[in-house]
Amino acid sequence: MPTGPTSPARAWNRPSPNSTAATAAMAPRVASASENTATAQRDAFALRIASAVVMAIIALAGAYIGGWTFKFLMAVIAILAAYEWDRLCGGPAFGPFGTLAAAACAAAVVMTGTGRVGAAFVLVLVAAVLTAILARGRGRDARWLVGGLLYVGIPAIAGVWIRDSEWGRLAILGLFAVVWSTDTGAYFAGKTFGGPKLAPAISPGKTWSGLVGGVVAATVAALVVGHFAPPVPLWSVGAVGALLSLVGQVGDLGKSKVKRHFQVKDSGNLIPGHGGVIDRLDSTMATLPVLAIFLALWL
Repeated sequence: MPTGPTSPARAWNRPSPNSTAATAAMAPRVASASENTATAQRDAFALRIASAVVMAIIALAGAYIGGWTFKFLMAVIAILAAYEWDRLCGGPAFGPFGTLAAAACAAAVVMTGTGRVGAAFVLVLVAAVLTAILARGRGRDARWLVGGLLYVGIPAIAGVWIRDSEWGRLAILGLFAVVWSTDTGAYFAGKTFGGPKLAPAISPGKTWSGLVGGVVAATVAALVVGHFAPPVPLWSVGAVGALLSLVGQVGDLGKSKVKRHFQVKDSGNLIPGHGGVIDRLDSTMATLPVLAIFLALWL
């Protein structure tokens, strides 16, 4: 049906094809969900790398300087880890059990630093017994609290004792090389080769290829460090590096098991991109006592 001529007002209000296209071109493009996810992942990875670099600088500086600088660093780590473990087990922030563990571990660091290693162990054991007694009257699971105190206190004592030994600087720096090489080798081997899962019920992302890659990388790092070591057979240094890599990866799985038990994603939120102190240092904490035993046998 024919229509009459269009009025000027209607012609003005009707959008032309060209104006519609121009408006669409000028409108900001809304990012898709996949693009937002990719951007968030890149930002999280960058934050994780930045935090790792800062922590590495602090750790390397403390290990290189040694003395009370390293002891202070170990005491701070022990205090933070003790409080973190108590929170992980359902305790309040700065609760009594976290405070008891933190005080005992920090005092043990000081005692070890002044040559009283035996007294430091006794102090940690006494604190563990006291924790077990007090936990029963407060409705807390004594097994987790005592286990956490030993988990933090023994590596703290071992770390200070190692650094104060004759070859302490090289030993601590070598341990860092082994642990960090394990993480790097496991990551790239797992990404490259994939394969069967190592412990899917505990840590779904870990693979057997990652475990092997971590051990190989750690062994190479230990052999490099071994060239600067005291007169110890190079093969034994490589073997210890491989063993420390395995112990560190088991320690990582153990920490994941604990977090799954308490249904938490991270042990804390102190370190951007990493979670808590225990999240970042689980492998180091597991390997320190083992390295101390080997050094006691060698030296």
